[in-house]
Amino acid sequence: MSRYFPIYINLAGKKVWVYGAGRIALRRVTGLLRFGASVTVIAPEICEEIRALQAQNTGQAVVLQRIYQSGEIPKGVDFVLAATNDRKVNSRICEECRRKGIPVNHASDSSQCDFYFPALVEEQKLVIGVTSTDGDHKKVSRFCEKLRQQMRQDDL
Repeated sequence: MSRYFPIYINLAGKKVWVYGAGRIALRRVTGLLRFGASVTVIAPEICEEIRALQAQNTGQAVVLQRIYQSGEIPKGVDFVLAATNDRKVNSRICEECRRKGIPVNHASDSSQCDFYFPALVEEQKLVIGVTSTDGDHKKVSRFCEKLRQQMRQDDL
C-alpha cells in the first residue's frame, strides 16, 4: 500500500465533481461544502440529504440527476470523486481524470486514488485529519471519537 502525505489545501472556490449520491458521497459533499468548495453532484438517484445540501448551499452546490457520460469532465475541474455504487463506472471516471490530469478519489478502490479523505476532528478551532496506513476505517473512527472526547474535556 502506498503511503500518502497529509496536506491541507484551501478549497474555497475549487471545483469538485462528485459522482454518486449515497452515504459516502454525502459525507464527502458535506465536508467539501463546509470548507468552501464548489460542488457538482452527478448521480441517477439523489438522496434527500444531498438535495437539502443543495438547497442550503445555493450557488455552491449543483445537483445533476443522471448517469456519468464518458468524456464529460471538463478540464477546469480541480478534483473528482468517483463514489457510485458501480466499480466499473468509478474506474472509467478515474481513467478519464488521469487522461485529463485531474486528481481523483475512487471511493471503493484505494489503489486508484490520487488522494484520500481523512476522518476529520474539528474541535476548539482545530482541524485534525486522521487516516490509517492499513485501511482500517473502524480503527480511525474509534481514535477520532476518543480524540473528540478528550478535546472537549481539555481546555486548550
